[in-house]
Amino acid sequence: MYRITKDGASLGMTEAPTYIKQAPNGCLVLCPENEAMGIAYEGKVYGLLGREGVPDAPTIMLEQVDGGREIRKASETSGLMFVTLAEGGQIDHATAAEHTELFAPWACPVNYAAGQIRQHGGRLYKCLQGHTSQEGWQPDAAPSLWVQIADPAEEWPAWSQPIGAQDAYPLGARVSHEEKRWLSTADNNVWEPGVYGWEEAQEDGV
Repeated sequence: MYRITKDGASLGMTEAPTYIKQAPNGCLVLCPENEAMGIAYEGKVYGLLGREGVPDAPTIMLEQVDGGREIRKASETSGLMFVTLAEGGQIDHATAAEHTELFAPWACPVNYAAGQIRQHGGRLYKCLQGHTSQEGWQPDAAPSLWVQIADPAEEWPAWSQPIGAQDAYPLGARVSHEEKRWLSTADNNVWEPGVYGWEEAQEDGV
């Protein structure tokens, strides 16, 4: 695989460069690598650094690279962007939970900041307040520090006591509690099902 670079910036990657040269009549034609003056890439013509250039074409450099490694790097970069967007609130929790494998596992001792998302026990948890993790403060055992991000595949997740507005249940939220299913009838709902703000769901889920 080849990386195409112009003025130090990467233009892209290609497995097989389209080599070109200028024919005697002035037209650009395909040719083997050893005769090439430049390449054609994404509909544009570029001259090759160190060779007789194509008239009026910008010059680029071709660098042969390990294709597998470049793909892994691109994948890692995409994963980091996804995590950053999820932690910033630009990706909803349901979508984030569909890609648990992209998030780093919870560990200790680590300084965590509010808003960071980590995986633990196959589930995602969002940090509620900054702290340094320690044994016994795992996300599923420290509700004041972490809140679970619901798995979209789990239609009736177990109710968990919210500690504030940041993890309160929205209107229409579905939970299970004390072997019953409940629908939230209030927004920013911090009440326990059966006490206030919830109605028991019927067997058909409505």
